[in-house]
Amino acid sequence: MWPFTRRRVLESGLDRLPLCHLPAPLDLSKARRVLVFAPHPDDESLGCGGTLALLASRSQVKVVLLTDGGGAGGLPEGSDRLRQEEFKAALVQLGVDHFELLGYPDGAFAPDPMIEARLLEVIMTYQPDWVFLPSPLDYHRDHVRISVMLEPLCRRCKTVTHLLFYEIWAPVPATHVVDITEVVGMKRSAISQHRTALSCGDYLGAVEGLNRYRGLYLGHDRLAEAFWVEPVGQRSLFRRLREFSLSLLGQMAGESGG
Repeated sequence: MWPFTRRRVLESGLDRLPLCHLPAPLDLSKARRVLVFAPHPDDESLGCGGTLALLASRSQVKVVLLTDGGGAGGLPEGSDRLRQEEFKAALVQLGVDHFELLGYPDGAFAPDPMIEARLLEVIMTYQPDWVFLPSPLDYHRDHVRISVMLEPLCRRCKTVTHLLFYEIWAPVPATHVVDITEVVGMKRSAISQHRTALSCGDYLGAVEGLNRYRGLYLGHDRLAEAFWVEPVGQRSLFRRLREFSLSLLGQMAGESGG
């Protein structure tokens, strides 16, 4: 039994793994023009608010809000306008001055040629080098659809060097982390502006727990945000993980409906 097991380990390359293979600290000094796509008001603060606060002091940062924030019919009338104002207030707390509201339907985002053309125009006009996207492994339908649509569009822009996928409803396979300990107060203040979302759940407590967990990669008493970072010039894992995610979500939907 042992020789078979040992052979499989050698063939798989598991014997070459380092003792403790942790996500690397992300070097923020390499970013020049940062573009962030947020599916809903609050995603920008929950997923990467601390990192945006750090980047805003050294780089040009723009956040694009894709949906109107209406809550897919689960919120009172007028919540879309209110959440958009909360989004703007949150960006102030993070020190971000540039944003764009696209106003697509919340909960029913469906890519089409006109939307793709509009988003490609946003990317090409801004000419970013770093682009932050929701993870395609997320459990929210809007997040997955937006990520899958944007990834190839970003690769068409020659200035884009890195795609950075952030986590909301499901953890990412983290390749990098950012120490946000010194700006966690700014992140809390930004999340606190999203009062409509906070009335639906303890997002503030949940994301701080996630950030404390990710901070374990950096040592004692640190908080961190984690990202799956893909350099555009390297072989992409995106498509393989996307297919896995869609298969998993389909299986989960089938089991819940069965």
